[in-house]
Amino acid sequence: MKNFILLIIAFFLVAASCNPVQDADMGPVEANLRQMTATESEVVQSNADFAVRFFQEMEKENLDNYFTGPFSIHQALSMTMNGNDGDVLQEYMDVLAYHGLSKEEANLAVKSLTSYLKTVDPKVKVNIANGIWYREGLKVQATFKSEMQNYYNANISALDFNEPNAHQVINNWIASQTNDLIKDIIDSIPREAVMYLVNAIYFKGDWKYQFDPSKTKKAPFYPEQGPAVQVDMMESKDRVGLWRGGDAKVNYMEIPYSTGQYQMAIIQPQSGKLSDILPEITHENLSSWSKNAHETSAILKMPKFKMKHKIENLKEQLESMGLVTAFNPSPANFTKVFEGEHPPMMISRIIHEALIEVDEKGTEAAAATVVEMVVTSLPSGPVVITLDKPFYFLIKEKSSGTILFMGKLGNPALL
Repeated sequence: MKNFILLIIAFFLVAASCNPVQDADMGPVEANLRQMTATESEVVQSNADFAVRFFQEMEKENLDNYFTGPFSIHQALSMTMNGNDGDVLQEYMDVLAYHGLSKEEANLAVKSLTSYLKTVDPKVKVNIANGIWYREGLKVQATFKSEMQNYYNANISALDFNEPNAHQVINNWIASQTNDLIKDIIDSIPREAVMYLVNAIYFKGDWKYQFDPSKTKKAPFYPEQGPAVQVDMMESKDRVGLWRGGDAKVNYMEIPYSTGQYQMAIIQPQSGKLSDILPEITHENLSSWSKNAHETSAILKMPKFKMKHKIENLKEQLESMGLVTAFNPSPANFTKVFEGEHPPMMISRIIHEALIEVDEKGTEAAAATVVEMVVTSLPSGPVVITLDKPFYFLIKEKSSGTILFMGKLGNPALL
């Protein structure tokens, strides 16, 4: 893996710095800070815990590069958990790290935290949107529908899944919510699909201290294995204010956007390989490194890059994290979603796609998560039998088996 790894957890954590920035049109701009509620703080920790554990799962794949949106996955699964109760609900709560919170408290905190993230920095655009589509003809339980609308501001619509282009309705919505960065995430809708729960998130922020495009030049970048490669290396216009920290093993740095409420966090080993510091990347350490970081002034050089990563199914990662029942047909799954009797339901796949582009001006990033819910078998409707070929027939008494009449119909036109 290359010696440069981006951990974007800091996109959704409040920074310590809140210095105003100057804008020619807006004048001085300050962050819209307010005191976090206790449950909001709990959800922030839940999201960070989930993100770190998901990051650890991704590292098992030994990919050279990847980019994901754990916040999007966390929110999509938070919606999904509301369709369950009992032990299955607890499974979701544990995986999502909602420790010590009730389902209602978690939902309410997600709602208020989402609003906070979208408005905390006037110069950073953050869009967080949720949508739900279900098979036309089914009826969603009123409580589930109300929770999705009230807590997640989710658009809930019936959709004719049998229509060949039905999946494009969902794809087009995701594209519209991510500034066209995430397109065509769903290839088709299978016959057994009954619901899609979707989260989309979009981020666009300018660096607080921008890079000088005229200074961007080809420069070597040194992977852990193999020869050096050439990259477009950006350079800051002047000395910039950064926050640096870490410990004996880890070099930690925060690069601020806009007011400093959103940051890009950089984590590198002091020596050795990235894999050597993997155990050090925990929620507790991230909080400590950020809290104890000190402000410094330096010329900053970093690669200009664009990265896109798609995971066709998060089943393996999430099962490893403890979400097991949801991916197996069980009558305990999704008992709070639809009215009436239904065959056992399950999650067939969770599709995730994320994209990031880093240049001299700032960062644009987006992610989308699609939870596909299916039934193990669909009601086939009334059996239709068409006697459209010649046949014999008879009339008999049932109990004795006595045959009273027998015949053949070979050509009705000749009758």
